[in-house]
Amino acid sequence: MQGSIELQNDGPGKVHSWHFHSLKEELFVVSGKVLLFWIDGEGYHQRACRSGTHIALPAETVHGSVAGADGAVYIISPEGGRTAVTTFLDSSDHPRPVPEFE
Repeated sequence: MQGSIELQNDGPGKVHSWHFHSLKEELFVVSGKVLLFWIDGEGYHQRACRSGTHIALPAETVHGSVAGADGAVYIISPEGGRTAVTTFLDSSDHPRPVPEFE
């Protein structure tokens, strides 16, 4: 089986607004900081992720992120190394405003 990962390099303050993926994804922060925010069955969550942080998001989890003041580099590993379909929510469907970070 062959698969892939994505190396994401976000500049300072880069926002990935509310969206979801068709597959489970795991993220590992390599450097910098990123604020990850998401909605699940228990409500709204946000987590400041620094270098060394690992987080898993189940498929279809509505989420987003904001890079810190110095940016962030992180690895995204989709389930089975496949390419996930990403769907961004229309701004009128955002569950809440994108939070500010730093």
